[in-house]
Amino acid sequence: MKTRKIFIYILIVVVFASCKNEEEPFFPEQLSQIKNQVAASFDSLNQSISAAVNQYEASGFDSAAMRASLLELYEESSFAAEFVYTTPEGILAIIEPAAYYAYEGTDISTQPHVISAFQTKKPVLSNGFMVVEGYQAAVTIHPIVQNNQLIGAISAVIVPSALLKRVIEPVVVNQGFEVWVMEKTGLVLYDQDEAEIGINVLTHPMYDDFPVLREACQKMAAEETGETSYSFYQTGTNTVVNKKTYWNTFSMQENEWKIIYVKPQ
Repeated sequence: MKTRKIFIYILIVVVFASCKNEEEPFFPEQLSQIKNQVAASFDSLNQSISAAVNQYEASGFDSAAMRASLLELYEESSFAAEFVYTTPEGILAIIEPAAYYAYEGTDISTQPHVISAFQTKKPVLSNGFMVVEGYQAAVTIHPIVQNNQLIGAISAVIVPSALLKRVIEPVVVNQGFEVWVMEKTGLVLYDQDEAEIGINVLTHPMYDDFPVLREACQKMAAEETGETSYSFYQTGTNTVVNKKTYWNTFSMQENEWKIIYVKPQ
C-alpha cells in the first residue's frame, strides 16, 4: 500500500511538472507596450481637458478665459493639433491655435460625436473623419455641464497617425514584424505604408481581391484580442505574402482602436 501511494505521488509530480514545462501560447508583448503608451498619452490629455472643464463648471463660461485655457492646453499637449470650444448649439466658437481662427463660427451640430456627447453629457472619442479644417482626424470631446445645464464642450482634435507613429516606430524599427492600427469601423488609423492611412479595409475596393483579409478584420473588429492570419502585399512591394496576425484593443470613451501585429511567413 505504501509503495502504491509513493507511485501515485510520483505520477502526480511528473504530470504537474510536465504541465508547467509546456510553453505558454505566443502573444507579442509589443501589443501591450503600444497599448499602454497610447493609453498614457490619452490619460494625460484627458486629465488636462477635465481640469479645464471643471473650472468652467464651477465658474461658468467666459470667452476670454476660455481662449486662454485652449491656448494653454495646446501649448502643453504633445500630439493634439488644436483645441476648440463648441457652444451648446454646436458652433465652433473658439479655436486655438491661431492657424484655425478662420473656422470659428462653423456649425458642427450634426457631427455624430457632438450629438452623442451633448445627449449623454459624457466624453466621447469620435471615429476618424475629415474635419472642417481639412485634414483626417479624431476628436475627444468633453461636455461642460453646470447645474445639469449644458454650457458647451472642450475638444481636442488629434491626428491618430501622428500619435501612433510616435509610439509604434521605435518598437518596430529593424524588426521582423510590422504593426498597424485599425478603428473598429475598419478605418486604417496607422500603417507603415502611409498610402493606406485613412482607407477603410472593410469597404474600399483596394481590398476586394483579399476576402480573407476582410474576414480577419471583421474578426478583429468584433473581438478584443486574438490571433489569425491573412494574405496581403508585403509592405512596399507588389508581392503577396501570408501574414500571421495578433491583435489587442485600446478602448476609450466608447471607441476602440485595434492594434495589429503582423509577421510575414
